[in-house]
Amino acid sequence: MKYFDLHADVAYRCLKENIAFDDVALNVTAQKAAAFDEWHQCFPVFINDGTDEPFEYYKKAVAFLKNEFKTKAQNLTPILTVEGGLLVEDTLNRIEIMHNDGIRATTLTYNAANQIAGGAFSDGDFNVVGKDVIKELNRYGIMLDLAHINKKSYYPALELADRPLITHTCFEYVNKHCRNVDDDQIKALVDKKGIFGLCYYPLFLGEGDTLENIYKSVYHILELGFEDYLSMGSDFDGCDLDERLGDISQIPSLYEYLNSRNINKEILDKIFFYNAYNFFNNKGEL
Repeated sequence: MKYFDLHADVAYRCLKENIAFDDVALNVTAQKAAAFDEWHQCFPVFINDGTDEPFEYYKKAVAFLKNEFKTKAQNLTPILTVEGGLLVEDTLNRIEIMHNDGIRATTLTYNAANQIAGGAFSDGDFNVVGKDVIKELNRYGIMLDLAHINKKSYYPALELADRPLITHTCFEYVNKHCRNVDDDQIKALVDKKGIFGLCYYPLFLGEGDTLENIYKSVYHILELGFEDYLSMGSDFDGCDLDERLGDISQIPSLYEYLNSRNINKEILDKIFFYNAYNFFNNKGEL
């Protein structure tokens, strides 16, 4: 099986808890992902709202991850991303540094408002600084991750972005939550050929059975006709999870569960791997 995950907060947990990259407490480790023939994993540098000296933390996290990648598993293709806008909100030249470090995507916010835009838990607006930030992201070929942004800021940011995506979200059709996106947001993203990753966080998926809610989410997107854009963005190591989907070793079971609900393997292969792979590698219709 091939698996592409758009978001897992491994670095954040390692640095916060002072644990090793292969610690058994992590949801994502090479050992737990050993069953995959091919595994592409986005590792965000998470810069929380209120982080002191965000650039220093960024440098520390990037250095940590790059050092770990020197001895990575053979089946792993690691991808660096950034979560949180504090890094660049008042210092645009850091976008060039991010590019040179190999950062492929970044959000504009975490949950609060900043000088760029409004986070999902805020009523903040998309600001003039945001236009400059996105212009620089476009110039350096860094994708704009629209996770964590509020609806007021979503559309103006999306309009300006050359390569938009949402790394980890759920859907308001299944569960109304300020971190989830509605059908109009999804359609607008698809109009710009952007992909979106389904998050496994039960709070976003909604009350009831987690696997059933994932199925409902996938089925709804298929009903909308967007099988070429739905991907997976677990949020492993960044949230409290259902024990049946508690780490990356349980992904094959999720695949089989969805197949047992009559979602065929050709579609599942797109969702679990090829949609994100094609997007990140500029292949196919995307």
